[in-house]
This record gives sequence, structure tokens and C-alpha cells, in this order.
Amino acid sequence: MTLLAFIFLLDSHSILCNIADQYLMFSFGFLEGSMGSGYYGHTGGGTNYVCLTNNPIYDKYQSGWQVRTGAMYGTEYETSFPGFTRDSLDNHEALCAVCYVRSRGSQVMIPGTNKCPSGWTREYYGYLMTSHYTHPHPSEFVCVDLDAEGVPGSQNSTNGAMLYVVQGDCRHALPCKPYIHGYELTCVVCTK
Repeated sequence: MTLLAFIFLLDSHSILCNIADQYLMFSFGFLEGSMGSGYYGHTGGGTNYVCLTNNPIYDKYQSGWQVRTGAMYGTEYETSFPGFTRDSLDNHEALCAVCYVRSRGSQVMIPGTNKCPSGWTREYYGYLMTSHYTHPHPSEFVCVDLDAEGVPGSQNSTNGAMLYVVQGDCRHALPCKPYIHGYELTCVVCTK
């Protein structure tokens, strides 16, 4: 049996691995948590977004902040793009879940569309997001669910890692046909 893991960047509970016979997580449950990454203003550290458990377990540790380490920060949405979600996500912390599909062994995120190729199953679709193009800390592109929500009560602008909606810039090798300069890019996560 092939198991396929993928991260949902999503609303708090409505699609969180919600088809019990299709999505299972680790010991036949699911991992729900908060999204983390490197600090937007740092030039070093990790660049990928990860789904952090809500129940961390520590082994050996040293109390207090250490200077010779990497660092993990919470991720917040930096967007007020109208129509992106039901409510404004601006400055809310991002939720996530890690899911796997028993019966489908391949997964792909396709930027620039919200439809899967023929024969593939759409798991979710939404908008392509990443860090701001002027920030010194690069990050990966992620597909955020159309119905994403933030952590309730988290609209504090804590500015750890940040997610911005991605727009196409066809002044620099991206073809202006079919892409439209300045339009926000959709995305889809498909399995087969």
C-alpha cells in the first residue's frame, strides 16, 4: 500500500482530512497544527513551511534563547485580498493539517489553475502564496485553500513567517499570454 503525505493549508476544521475513509494520519488519525517557517527578515534558516503539531514533545533542551541555533516562527497571513476567503485573513496565524491518502500514490501542486488534469482527483484548490518578493528570507510556494481561516483570536501582527498572495509578473520571462500581469495566481492540489 502506498501512502501519500501532503499538507493542507486550510480552514480550521471543515476540510481537515474530513473524509475518514480516505484521509488518515499517522496512527489512523490526523495531524492538525499551526504553520511554521523561518523569520521573514532573516537571511538564514529554513525556507520551507511546515505543519507543527499542537502537542510538542521535548527531549533534551536548554532553557532560554540560544544564539547558535536555527529558529522556528509561526506563520501569519499578510493579505487583505478581497474575495480570497470568507473573512479577512490579514495578520491571522495560519492553520494546517498533514494528511495522506491510502489509495492514491502520487500528488502534485499545480500553480496557475484550479483544475486537475483528467484522471486526477482534486483534493483542494485556492491561491498560490509565499513570502513577499522584497523580503530577504526566501520561502517556498504553497497552495492555500480557498476557504482558509486563521487561528481564532490571532490577529495581532506578530510578523514571524508571512504568507502573501502571488501575482504573475510577465515583464520577466513569464509569458504575457496566457498570463495576465498583476493577476493573483490560483493553484490546485491533485492526487492519483
